[in-house]
Amino acid sequence: MGTKLAIAGASPPFQRQHQLDNGLDDWLPGNTLPTCPRYSLDSAALKALLVGDVCPTKLNRLAPHLWMCSTPSHTNVPPLHSHAVHNRTIVLTEDLGLHLVWETGRIFIKPLPTYLLSYTFWLRFLLNDESCADNQVVTQAALGLLRSYHYCLRHESDIRIAQQPHLNLIPPGVTWKQWSEFSSSFDAIRDNDVAPRYHYGKLQHSRLHWLVRIHLRELNYYYIDGVYGDSFARYYGPLLFLFGILSVLLSAMQVGMAVEQLQSRDWVAFWAVCRWFSVASLLLCALTVFYLGLSFSIKSTDELLWSATAQHRARSRSKAQMNSA
Repeated sequence: MGTKLAIAGASPPFQRQHQLDNGLDDWLPGNTLPTCPRYSLDSAALKALLVGDVCPTKLNRLAPHLWMCSTPSHTNVPPLHSHAVHNRTIVLTEDLGLHLVWETGRIFIKPLPTYLLSYTFWLRFLLNDESCADNQVVTQAALGLLRSYHYCLRHESDIRIAQQPHLNLIPPGVTWKQWSEFSSSFDAIRDNDVAPRYHYGKLQHSRLHWLVRIHLRELNYYYIDGVYGDSFARYYGPLLFLFGILSVLLSAMQVGMAVEQLQSRDWVAFWAVCRWFSVASLLLCALTVFYLGLSFSIKSTDELLWSATAQHRARSRSKAQMNSA
């Protein structure tokens, strides 16, 4: 049926009659790669192109720590139509390091390379017995990319979104029936068959920044902001909130000190109101900060515990699969 993999000598992950691109069926030495006419199919540069086009090298290095910024499951890939529900814009990127990386308001997705839709390409260039270790890395990365699209395109509406002119994530002529037949066995692709990055689905950009700072000693994971104003704009909200809290605190303290100077008996009631109002304002600010801090701590701890538990279960399943193989 076209998925046993593991990987040497394996067959392509789809059947020949279900391929979505037949441009390489009449392959001859000297032919060029579809969509990349500068690269000959028998040139040494082809492997370098594939490594750059399908291998998420940096994320593979971070893979042991990705549970801290994503659910440890390859199924954590939302279908394309769901991004509108979460007010996220789909942004096309040719950089594989940004594929399925999201931040507030947008998610980056790499178009599916046309040559990965060809049965001949898989058979001749990715799964041949003469491949070296580097080629197996490319094959695992290509399998992971294909599997991620299996979850991106779960409904017919997802196909229509993927084929919009400003995205072109898949070829425009592909129908829902053709895609369903092409990807029918992708859910049988195991984590052992794909690159480590694809043991996870979507990844949060802000958390990746912290991971590369801690584990790779780099300042940022893909600097996306075009100008300094964009970089600092994200801090405006928190800074204004902090400024507002401090203003209320200082004003309340000032009122509390000022009312102590009221000595006249005619102002006793007003003095009491001002004093207790200033104290209540201080308490309200303290409770607000405490509540927000506690909520953040609970949510973060809950996410980390859940991710650690899911990571442990995934490793247990992987070991069980290896022992049964």
